[in-house]
Amino acid sequence: MNGLGHLIGPLLGMVGVVVGSLLNEFLRRRRRVEEYSSGIFDKRLRAYEILMGLIHTGSDLAHEVIDSPRLTRDERHELISSAIAPIAAYVDHESLYIDEELGSHCVALFMGVEDIRDAPEPEREKLVRDFYKMRTETYRMIREDSGVEEINRLFRSINRPRITSPVIERIRELRRAQKSK
Repeated sequence: MNGLGHLIGPLLGMVGVVVGSLLNEFLRRRRRVEEYSSGIFDKRLRAYEILMGLIHTGSDLAHEVIDSPRLTRDERHELISSAIAPIAAYVDHESLYIDEELGSHCVALFMGVEDIRDAPEPEREKLVRDFYKMRTETYRMIREDSGVEEINRLFRSINRPRITSPVIERIRELRRAQKSK
């Protein structure tokens, strides 16, 4: 027993050194990730801000393509292409910061919009609704992937603002109804 007691002390010391080294390495790596994450978050947020702007611009063009009877098929195609091309180039350029699947979705968002005008009336109305629903989902996904949605939730939990009006209440009702479908 006496010999065993002499071994436990040094053995515990060696285990303590190994555990301490592992813990130190874990904490060092975690600190490094935290240091990089702030810079990366800023760059991702900026990339998504610009992408959101491109989507807004494309939406204006899509609205014109859908609603303007004076545009020829070729003119509609050219206008929609002028919305898609900058988004595709930008998503490709910022592929380090923009989620690949979301970027592909953003590029595809306006594809086919030039054909909506030529669709027969019952189908045309459905295609327009589907496009605007897809655009709304695009905005939601950008807010979520950029981290803005999470930060907004955090701010609301800290500030606890009382944001309400008849218009806001109606919007909330419509959202609840849409989610229940």
